[in-house]
Amino acid sequence: MDDSRPVIAVDAMGGDHGPQVVVPGAIAGLTAASPYRLALYGDETRIREALAGLPVEGLPVSVVACTQDIEMGEEPAAAIRNRPDSPIVRAMTDQKQGRVKAVISAGSTGAMVAASLIILKRLPGVDRPAIATRIPTVKGELLLLDAGANTECTADHLVSFAHMGSLFAREVLGVASPAVGQLNIGGESKKGTKVNIETWERLSQSGLNFIGNIEGNQLMLGPCDVVVTDGYTGNNTLKVVEGFARFMGALSKRPDLTDQERAAFAPVLGFLGRQFSYEVYGGAMLLGVSGVSIIAHGRSSSRAIASAVREAWEQVRHDLPGKLAAAGA
Repeated sequence: MDDSRPVIAVDAMGGDHGPQVVVPGAIAGLTAASPYRLALYGDETRIREALAGLPVEGLPVSVVACTQDIEMGEEPAAAIRNRPDSPIVRAMTDQKQGRVKAVISAGSTGAMVAASLIILKRLPGVDRPAIATRIPTVKGELLLLDAGANTECTADHLVSFAHMGSLFAREVLGVASPAVGQLNIGGESKKGTKVNIETWERLSQSGLNFIGNIEGNQLMLGPCDVVVTDGYTGNNTLKVVEGFARFMGALSKRPDLTDQERAAFAPVLGFLGRQFSYEVYGGAMLLGVSGVSIIAHGRSSSRAIASAVREAWEQVRHDLPGKLAAAGA
């Protein structure tokens, strides 16, 4: 097999569970014939302990030893400067230098964003990269951005997010003409803040398939393929969506339910679990930087890490950063 296959870097130390969960997930979909190679960054001893007993013979996987790590509570920019031998910094540096094509971490979101901005840098024409995440809808899924990178945004930022999200939807999701909406408190063009009103006007003249404002109660009914909002609103929206399946699970355990009512919940909960689980999507992505940066959930299971690897490969396979750069983002 050609050793020039692109490399996907995984922070094996990231998340609540570390190598014992991250490593099996990372190699879950890997075969000798995979179109990519895998590099596991972190404490070499712990990574090799996690690899022991796994069917890795002949697989294109390597270990990159790191002597430092970034803790969840550390100030992100300071951590990037002070921990150059941490998995996130080492992997991002290797991506910057062309040795790897994507970086995945379930560690500190702030550190991943900071490392992406400091090491990879923004794409030309991008003022604010955005965290983009997939959300299930009755028609399939949509891309929501920003989901937390920028708590305050201008109309320029939201228009940029719309262009990046549309390109992602076309290239990675295969949507020919993605429908773009702005999350707002009403459908009318003059609803919301001054930023919302200006964004509506700008998107209406953007050449994108802008369908207007959508309210939160429409979000998951599927009118849009891409939805833009500021990171404060987007992050809270994402957490409400993530919490819905947990709410249903808790509701099914109420002591006042009859056995018949509780039994009726079971298939519904199974369906909701499949639709709403973050494990299906693997992680969010930071769009607008010169590389592929995948931010997995802190409590990621092995299945979620496997999904994050698939997400990274899709972006590498479609050369998403290159296409965003060519489009001027």
